[in-house]
Amino acid sequence: MKNLLKDTLIGIGIACIIFTVFGTIFDVANKGTFSMEHYMFTKQALGAVIVGIGFSLPSGIYRSDKLPFALQVLFHMGIGCAIYIITAFKVGWIPSAFGWGGCFLFLAAELLIAFLIWLGFAFHYRKLAQSMNEKIQGKDFSH
Repeated sequence: MKNLLKDTLIGIGIACIIFTVFGTIFDVANKGTFSMEHYMFTKQALGAVIVGIGFSLPSGIYRSDKLPFALQVLFHMGIGCAIYIITAFKVGWIPSAFGWGGCFLFLAAELLIAFLIWLGFAFHYRKLAQSMNEKIQGKDFSH
């Protein structure tokens, strides 16, 4: 339960950082005239929290050895990406005014970011596991 809470808070933190970075980029790109009305900022901030939870909660699947790694990734990223897509359309992250092509490009870019974050964590945990294995192999447990 402690790991689940930690993972969830990390997921929310990452999502909120990304939300803030992209909000800053849009504000600068619009020369300080980027504005939101009708609680749009609140909706999008809550959307970031939902996406953070949507990606972090299913990550607990990696603690189980019952499924092959490929299925764990499919389960984790499938749920996270589905929650992201639904939330993105609901809160306006996907600009429907750009038509289907524009929506597809935004969606593809945002899903690429999700997979890059996943790859970063995968490499981090792989390196951590290698380090732990090296330490275990170097110790004498015969005492």
